[in-house]
Amino acid sequence: MERNTKTDRATAVVAAAAHEFNDELTVILNAVAESLEALPKAHPLYRGLIEAQCAAHRCAQRAEGMLCFSARRGLRPAPSCAEALLWP
Repeated sequence: MERNTKTDRATAVVAAAAHEFNDELTVILNAVAESLEALPKAHPLYRGLIEAQCAAHRCAQRAEGMLCFSARRGLRPAPSCAEALLWP
């Protein structure tokens, strides 16, 4: 039983981290999209922004995988202190 509790706590931490990560990625992706719209394709920064956008999308896919993992365990993330979850 204790093993399940520790696994559930770890899964909850993963889910909370994935949600936080998704929030930050949303900000990054929106800023990159706005910058790409404002810049001509010939601008020296354009290619780097495309690469950043692709990397952020890959990270979003990984975060979604983490959320799917936690959903399979039947857990929903809730705001909490990670230390409290790991060391009650």
